[in-house]
Amino acid sequence: MAGWRDNAATLTPVESSIGLEMPDAALERALRAFVAGRVRQPADRDDVVQETYARLFGYQAMRRVGDVKALCFAIARNLLLDHHRAARRGETVELDEAVACPLPSTERIVAFRRAVAVLAGALERMPPLRREIFLRKRVDGLTTAEIADALEMSLAAVEKHVVRAFADLRAALARRGVTLADGA
Repeated sequence: MAGWRDNAATLTPVESSIGLEMPDAALERALRAFVAGRVRQPADRDDVVQETYARLFGYQAMRRVGDVKALCFAIARNLLLDHHRAARRGETVELDEAVACPLPSTERIVAFRRAVAVLAGALERMPPLRREIFLRKRVDGLTTAEIADALEMSLAAVEKHVVRAFADLRAALARRGVTLADGA
């Protein structure tokens, strides 16, 4: 840290007349101890101390300083905050899988929406009786016997309509390139 003392010794008379107060050895020891307690790397400590003195001298060049020690520690505290912010920006943090969001990803949501649109279109194009039987079975949760009784059909006829409805829906998905792995 001999650098700031060397610079102070080379002040011209004009610079000396603005009243630069030179930090004494006790202030330098206190400042170094303050910074050392907050920065791990010795080179970073030296940088903070040196930059503190550079800013102190720059401030003193513009105005009179009443308490050099207080200003010196305030500058150092701000530089330490900047140092720690910069260090945090450079770090990467690995996230644990347990922290991952349980909601589906955007890609999965888009795939589901696409599949729903394809299925809705296929349902609209389906013959009305097949659509009615399929919706009663899958949406309303009626049994095959209940549907057969309500529509006065045989059980076999109702089962065939359900099977064909599923075949129509799978074919519509396949035509549009939507697979079950995509979210359908």
